Amino acid sequence: MTVTVDHGDEPWPVRIRGPRGEVLGAGMLIDERQILTCAHVVAGASEDPYTAPTGPIGVDLVGQPGSPHVSARVVPDCWVPPTDEGGGDIALLELSRPLPPGPYAPLRRMRLWDRHVVVRGFPDTLEQGLYVRARLAGPSGTRQERVQMDAATTGPQISLGFSGAAVVDDSTRTVVGMVVSTYRDSDDAPPVGAGTSPASGLSWMIPVETILHHLPRLGDLVPGTPSVDPGFLAANRLPVDPAVARRITDLFTQQLDANVLIVVTVHSGSASAAAVRQAAVRSSRELRPTGAPAVADDSADVPPVGSIDLAVDVTGRPTEAVSQRIAEWTGSTDDADGRAAALPPRSSIIDNIDEAGDPETLLSDVVMPLVDQAATRDLRVLLTFRGEAVGLRLALLARRVATLAATEAAAERAYRAVAPLVADPPRVPSRSTRLRIRLTALRAMADQSALADRLASTERAIDRAVREAEAVRRRLVAIEADWSELRGRLDGFLAMAVDHGLDEDAALSPFYRLAYEQLTGGACDLVAAAAAVHRYADAVRHGVGARSERGVS
Repeated sequence: MTVTVDHGDEPWPVRIRGPRGEVLGAGMLIDERQILTCAHVVAGASEDPYTAPTGPIGVDLVGQPGSPHVSARVVPDCWVPPTDEGGGDIALLELSRPLPPGPYAPLRRMRLWDRHVVVRGFPDTLEQGLYVRARLAGPSGTRQERVQMDAATTGPQISLGFSGAAVVDDSTRTVVGMVVSTYRDSDDAPPVGAGTSPASGLSWMIPVETILHHLPRLGDLVPGTPSVDPGFLAANRLPVDPAVARRITDLFTQQLDANVLIVVTVHSGSASAAAVRQAAVRSSRELRPTGAPAVADDSADVPPVGSIDLAVDVTGRPTEAVSQRIAEWTGSTDDADGRAAALPPRSSIIDNIDEAGDPETLLSDVVMPLVDQAATRDLRVLLTFRGEAVGLRLALLARRVATLAATEAAAERAYRAVAPLVADPPRVPSRSTRLRIRLTALRAMADQSALADRLASTERAIDRAVREAEAVRRRLVAIEADWSELRGRLDGFLAMAVDHGLDEDAALSPFYRLAYEQLTGGACDLVAAAAAVHRYADAVRHGVGARSERGVS
């Protein structure tokens, strides 16, 4: 069981010192003898930044009473120096003596986007360390092994002394990564390390899964399972269908004009099944083969590392277990409601749906709610079926047609709100009725071979239609927001003019009247209206400034 404590009370943070007592960075106790930190932090104790130091390394146990000082050495074969492509930079240290029982840093594999985190580093001017809050923004780096963190625009920033520090998820109090570097503003800044330049608010962490890829021996210390289920590791040397591999790669790199892709694998030993397995494994930060390309290219034809959040093989599994698996990975089980649908994976594979313990229930309770959110949240979902699974796919199509109709209706409401205000708003496409008729025809087809082809093309057509309708809805909402923002600015500067006695100013009235008529006269040209509002705002500022210079309040 993971033991969580309040920020500031953790017993496992450590501070790494150099041979002259200088602070090199941070680290974390992961058991009674081992410390996890960055290789470049430890390299600060030696003359060669790419070679593990052989001598003792000073460690302050800042989480322990009295912050005792101990020594440690790099564990053989557990030194991963930084690479020019933004990879590696991990070191495992062993203390000269074991410590009393933990708790230790609660490492956890977890969804790594849009989560709020807390980091404790050790700038050498602050003996007790400094806490910085940040938000995980998404994968980064040439090899995509790392995750970007955005700190708040005000307050403390990640700087020198933070490298090697644990990145603690604010909700679950678990460690989801380790600070490795910050943004460098100057070209002559050192190549690695948090705080190599003035703090910018941008920094990067090494996720737990990347750490486990480089140091798989730590797997026993991390509860839970990888983001890719073990079923994807089987038969991964089979020939791969290049067309399917390309479509999967395009889906997860957002080159495919779709949010939902359905692949029929026919059987577990098929070339299309091999393509699905290849995509899942090769995109995994933890499980990708050592030496495999980390970024998709023409030869590899696999999604980039970290581009697939979760790959679940549902073969033989009950619906509740699948839902729990998704919830645990996204962190929803740590929330009050514990519902997987509350925060879905941004990109996912659900494999072998027709082989699940209860395919119909899985489809209705897990798959359909996830697919329903695909367009509105820009989720990428790959669904696979072991066989043709016509009945399941027709049921999914019916749900998608209903989603399309609801999306078109929402877009039409947005259009009716915008049309009286703005000239030439985008028209809402109307495809749901035609696709509903097409679905009815599919249900009546007797020729199964022809049905399979028509079914696949209809699935793609519905997905494109949902995406396009949602895109139009968002555009209409944005147009109305732009109009409202301009109207609010106009009213605000009118109030400023009134407050300064300029409401009857003859020079200002034409500017206001033109802007007001542009916005409220119907069929508004937003570009022209924005220019008119800006001219009025400038005139008001000028008038207020002139009155101030004359000493008139």
